[in-house]
Formats: sequence, C-alpha cells, structure tokens
Amino acid sequence: MAKKSLSTGFTGDVAPETGVAAKARSAVHRVKDEAGLVAAHAVDHRAATGSAVAVIGLAGLAIGYLLGVASASRPRRGYY
Repeated sequence: MAKKSLSTGFTGDVAPETGVAAKARSAVHRVKDEAGLVAAHAVDHRAATGSAVAVIGLAGLAIGYLLGVASASRPRRGYY
C-alpha cells in the first residue's frame, strides 16, 4: 500500500495566525471563559456574592456622597 501525501485533504493554513484579529479572538475567548467561571462561583457561593455586592455598593454610595459634598458650591463671605 502506498503512503498518502501529507498534504492530501489539508485545507488550513500552515503557519499559525499571529495578526491582531487572531489575538483579539483569543482575548475574547479568555474573557468569556473567565466570565463563566465567575458566574459559576457566584452561583455556588450566593451569600458571599451578595455580601460582596452590598459592600461594593455601599462603598460606591459613600464615595459618590463625599464627591458630591466636596463639589457643592459654598457661599463666599461678603457675597450674600
């Protein structure tokens, strides 16, 4: 029996893709995998996730309040 040629039926590229599009595709796949892992962890640990969301929300509220108070206009002396 004769050996088949290595190129028989090959339809892909020989060199791996190294362009920007290939790197972007790889990054998108990694982000999707990480998002799935985070979602699975959140489902497994509901109480911890709820606590973390509450703490982050309260910290954001406090920071927003402090920024609002700091940027409020104050009356100047003599200009009532």
